[in-house]
Amino acid sequence: MRWIFLFVCTNLRLLFVVSLLANLALGVLNFVVQPIWRAAAVTSALALAEVKSEAEERRAVAKARSKEKAKARLRRVAVAVPVVGLAAATAFEYAAYQRWQAENPTQTFDDYAAAVLASSQEVAGEVAGELTEVFPEWATPDVNALMHAMEAGLQNLRHFAEAVPTEAPE
Repeated sequence: MRWIFLFVCTNLRLLFVVSLLANLALGVLNFVVQPIWRAAAVTSALALAEVKSEAEERRAVAKARSKEKAKARLRRVAVAVPVVGLAAATAFEYAAYQRWQAENPTQTFDDYAAAVLASSQEVAGEVAGELTEVFPEWATPDVNALMHAMEAGLQNLRHFAEAVPTEAPE
């Protein structure tokens, strides 16, 4: 009987030591692995947030581009209609002049006209080249005639800008 009692006590002690070592090992493992799991979770959350923000930014850029293309398309259609086109072209150019005037308050209309003509002369050849790719040669405007028309349009815009009051009456 003593032998059975000794066997049971030894096995209980052994079971206690094994469970103590197993719990100690699990505790150390939890202490070591838990920060790694948390770091991995934070890293994956950050990566997911970055991917979402990049996707939202791409969607916003694509939406802005399509909006600008739609505006340009509508402007081209508005300018193509003869009577409405002249008014639309004048309104678009006047809005551009007002934005330029807000950015350059010390400069005059002549400075604006010179800047517009200079930048237009730089790209006139490219625009004429693009037009010859799309239209037959007989339908493509002459660059010199185009620049002359632009100068005339700026002179008309000068008269329009001088006629429109800059401040609202109080």
